Amino acid sequence: MKNIEAIFFLSAAVLLASTAPAQTGDWQAVKNLQHGTKISVHSASPFHNLCIFERATDEQLVCEHILHGPHGAFIPSEYVYERKRIREVRLEHSDAANVATGAAIGGGIGAAVGAGNGNGTLTRGGGALLLGGIGALIGGTFGRDFPVTHGKVVYRR
Repeated sequence: MKNIEAIFFLSAAVLLASTAPAQTGDWQAVKNLQHGTKISVHSASPFHNLCIFERATDEQLVCEHILHGPHGAFIPSEYVYERKRIREVRLEHSDAANVATGAAIGGGIGAAVGAGNGNGTLTRGGGALLLGGIGALIGGTFGRDFPVTHGKVVYRR
């Protein structure tokens, strides 16, 4: 019994250590990012802004805003963030990974709703399949633009 508790404790410690942020408060790590790296910046707004890293100086971070679909004339493609306003910079997963995560979540929710819908027009399996497919399409679209999971923290103030 004591061996099981020890194994559980060590497993929990390894899991917590692996989810801890790698670097915080080190602006040099941001400056050393490769041009073209997909990141998210959390500044004064409550949202993480997705963008493609261009460059960073001691005073600011410059990145290209990710725009899907038609580019608007009123939306700037380049964002400049003042370092003193940045709360967090994270690495981001690829669009394909975000689409897959969103599709899995949307498909699961759609399948659960479809299987639970007993209105008589579709069987439980048919409803799960239909609404699961629709949920996967919607979830994949939202997953690309609003990622559920983020990568590791590069900088946190």
